[in-house]
Amino acid sequence: MKQRFNALDVRATVSNLKERLIGIRLQNVYDVNAKTFLFKFAKPDDKELVLVESGTRIHTTQFSREKSITPTPFCAKIRKHLRTRRLTNVRQLGVDRIVDFEFAGGEKSIGYHIICEFYASGNIILTDHEYRILALLRAVQPTETLKMAVGEIYNIQSVLNDFQKVEAEQLRNALSAAGPKDNLKKILNIKFEYGPAMIEHIILESELDPNMKVASDFDTSENSPMMQALLEGFKKADDMIESTGNSVPKGYIILQNDTRQTKNEKEEEEMEIYDEFHPHLYKQFSNRKFKEFSTFDQAVDEFFSSIEAQKLELKTRRQEEAALKKLEAVKLEQEKRVESLLNQQLTNTRKAQLIELNLQFVDAAITIIRNAVASQMDWQDLNDLVKEEKRRGNPIALIIDTLKLETNQVTLLLTDPEEHEESESDDEEEEEEEEEKEEKPKEIFKIDVDIGLTAFANARKYYEQKKTTASKHEKTIEASTKALKSAERKIRKDLKETKITATINKIRKPFWFEKFQWFISTEGYLVIAGRDMQQNEMLVRRYLSKDDVYVHADLHGAASVIVKNKPQANGQPISPSTLYQAGIMSVCQSKAWDSKIVTSAYWVYPDQVSKSAPSGEYLTTGSFMIRGKKNFLPPVQLVYGFGYLFKLDESSIGNHIKNHVQNTNDAAEDAADNDDSSESDQSAEKMNTEVVDRHIESIEEDKKIDSVTAQESTTPVNEKSQTEEDDTSDDDDDDSSSSSEDEGAFPDTKLQSLPVTNHESMPNADKYALDEYGNDSDDQYPGTPDSDSKGQARRKFITAKERRLMKKENVTEITDEIRQKQKQQNNNSKPKQQAPAKPKVVTPPSSTRGRKGKAKKIKEKYADQDEDERQLRMELLGSNKGPQPKGKKAKREAKAKIEKEVLERQRAEAKKAAEQQAQLAKVDEDKENAELLEVGADEKDTEAIRQMLKEENITMLEADEIANLSTLDSLTGTPLPEDIIHFAIPVCAPYPAIQKYKYKVKLTPGSLKRGKAVKQAESVFFHLPDATPREKELIKGVPDMESINTMMSKVKVSAPNLEASKRKKGSGRK
Repeated sequence: MKQRFNALDVRATVSNLKERLIGIRLQNVYDVNAKTFLFKFAKPDDKELVLVESGTRIHTTQFSREKSITPTPFCAKIRKHLRTRRLTNVRQLGVDRIVDFEFAGGEKSIGYHIICEFYASGNIILTDHEYRILALLRAVQPTETLKMAVGEIYNIQSVLNDFQKVEAEQLRNALSAAGPKDNLKKILNIKFEYGPAMIEHIILESELDPNMKVASDFDTSENSPMMQALLEGFKKADDMIESTGNSVPKGYIILQNDTRQTKNEKEEEEMEIYDEFHPHLYKQFSNRKFKEFSTFDQAVDEFFSSIEAQKLELKTRRQEEAALKKLEAVKLEQEKRVESLLNQQLTNTRKAQLIELNLQFVDAAITIIRNAVASQMDWQDLNDLVKEEKRRGNPIALIIDTLKLETNQVTLLLTDPEEHEESESDDEEEEEEEEEKEEKPKEIFKIDVDIGLTAFANARKYYEQKKTTASKHEKTIEASTKALKSAERKIRKDLKETKITATINKIRKPFWFEKFQWFISTEGYLVIAGRDMQQNEMLVRRYLSKDDVYVHADLHGAASVIVKNKPQANGQPISPSTLYQAGIMSVCQSKAWDSKIVTSAYWVYPDQVSKSAPSGEYLTTGSFMIRGKKNFLPPVQLVYGFGYLFKLDESSIGNHIKNHVQNTNDAAEDAADNDDSSESDQSAEKMNTEVVDRHIESIEEDKKIDSVTAQESTTPVNEKSQTEEDDTSDDDDDDSSSSSEDEGAFPDTKLQSLPVTNHESMPNADKYALDEYGNDSDDQYPGTPDSDSKGQARRKFITAKERRLMKKENVTEITDEIRQKQKQQNNNSKPKQQAPAKPKVVTPPSSTRGRKGKAKKIKEKYADQDEDERQLRMELLGSNKGPQPKGKKAKREAKAKIEKEVLERQRAEAKKAAEQQAQLAKVDEDKENAELLEVGADEKDTEAIRQMLKEENITMLEADEIANLSTLDSLTGTPLPEDIIHFAIPVCAPYPAIQKYKYKVKLTPGSLKRGKAVKQAESVFFHLPDATPREKELIKGVPDMESINTMMSKVKVSAPNLEASKRKKGSGRK
């Protein structure tokens, strides 16, 4: 198995590193182990990890590895000099296995180099721009004159050798020097620096045998076919080497087949074992299995990551085996204790029985010894007396083994006489068969007896010891069971603490919104908020678009929340439920969470959010000025949630896209209806009346806006300190005076009918000066300009009630045609307006101050307004219609007149639209009939494919669904068993947004910190009955810091099975 880089591998890797790393800054350096370092390069929205193992390999990696918490001194030195510096060049020094990374210097500093050596034991060297060594991994002395140490100059000239191509004379000399036993492959590998794999490829490409003997089988003459073929092979190899350095080559992993027995030992499974990696597919590997990768760098990363995973798995298995051996040793020790106590019981019982069976001899021996001791006989004399009696054959002396007078005991040799009698009876019955057999020896037991006690007393003593041992035996069995459980739990705990992850997880690229606080609403809208003031500033400046909505709350610390509208929304309003969820997010991130205050948030349009402060005021970072009306949301509940989303494979998105579409459609219907279903039963005339009411109210509102005394409503939004309640009440008072009737008619309307735009250039209403030029058709129309930076004309905003009216009367096309007709009329009237007649110029008196400045501001303000919009706005304002009706009676008459005009116009346009619709329907029908024949065959194939995928539980998406797919559609909180999921993402969001998630817990204000809250939540997730192993594995694979950073602080975790999981966890400790 190939374990390290050769020169060609280094050349291929350098080509890839040049393409991916040059121009990127070094963010940090980590040490994986004593010889392996991880260089982290970063640029906006992209990161590259380069793994360098001294003497072995160098490549980028997509897999995460455990890094040392505290950097080594060498790693700290590299961080000190190179962190945040830009990489300017990567090159291979000559043709050797040495790579030089060149980093740019700063304003007051010089450049630096990192030199990585991949031959022998390798080395990593940090030098300055003059190649003076600042730090190195290994201090070595290659030769007597050359020394590698701090302060020395790295001799770069000695390795800057160009690649030498093989010439015919050079090849002939190398082959002529071969010995009699040298084969072709061996001699070429020694003489030339191509590497063993490339040399074998050259020989096979030349159609020669690598194992042929050079001295006897190879013709080294100048014009021999062998020499010409071999030279041609070397030329092709040189071209391969040059192409490797000029472009990024592909990568190949060569496999070796290995069959291993499964647990059943019947079936054999074939496993893929990596053998070698190369930047080219050499000829000797053409008949072997291989894997192809788009780049050599990817192939190397996959190769070594797989080997590392196998090593880690082996190490983990050894740890488990050591733990099991330790546990087995504890079990054996406990079993020995129990067995020893059981043997003691049996021994004591047997001794007592033998004493009872030999009662006379035991009593006699005890009496003799006791009397001798009582007569003060010397112990040695007594011992000699016993020996003398044994020689004489005294039966009493024969049963005495030793005297233990120091403990007042004597050891007796006792046998079982009943066993001897039984053997004698057996011998008599089988006398003929046992005559030739020797008699078995008797089993003799050594028993200690107390000479101060009788034989019965000694037997009773042994019976009591047996009872004591039996009691101890029972207690030992109970204690051993507990001891085994305790030891097993302790060993498993130690194994868990020291356990090494058996797999190397691939690093996933985070989504752009994960740097913020975010969630996906129930209708599929992306909602993001800043984590601090700087992020709030970046959110509004970079990510707030014209179709989005800004949500905030007048509370200290409230988050600036942005609801991103869908790209395919085409200006449709965001659903109320999503706005409500965004309001929960803003309030829960404020001090209201700690104080448990229930309050409301509000939302505004993007053009109402400004960074320009009124004169004399200053907006800090993360603070904004809200101009115009605030649309307040209902009071929010302080209920948050924590859960996990899963990234779906492309083949599994179809299983969930239907639910997304259904949720979106439901939300759109709710936004359109807005709980006004009772109004659908009213007549069309009543609806038209309400529209007329709104027109009249808007006229009155615009007149109030035009008044000189009207003031602009501005509210600064600050992340740290929001405006006080009295400022908010002032804004409400300004709006209530002009729109109280409108709010009474539409209490649930979330959008303004005529949103105020370009507030930043409106310090007061007097600047409009409508009374001076309102009747002059040549003057600029002083309406509200569009907030779009391109200055395109904005269509009149249609309220929710007007939209329902048009839906009921089916007059959507009518409105467009009315506008188109008016536009045509305006275009026809433009030549008349552009007649050569000189416009009347009114020169303001010189005594009036500021009049010229106001006129200039008005001209700049309405420069982007076209003629159509001006006439429509003037018609609404009524400023060119002479005096307006005053009093209730006049208003009623004007109202009836406008209502009549609206009805007549609708009837006429409806009739015209119906005729046009009939003509278009006929054209469409003919076109569809012509296309049906062409589409028929494709539909049959599509239906067959759909049926095939359905059998595999794969849902096929329609063309329009595929076109509308986004990144959010590939994330789901409710994975199905048949789904293919890649990774899990923690998300902390309002509880209504994650209520349907499979893995979720409820968060309320409490005192729990982030880390403990995450542990409690994961404990709940792992004890879910329907949790699959794959989902648990992905949740465990989420880095702890990622989950902790996502979780809110000061919370209380609630879940249906939380107490059950705590009880299970508590029972495990006992």
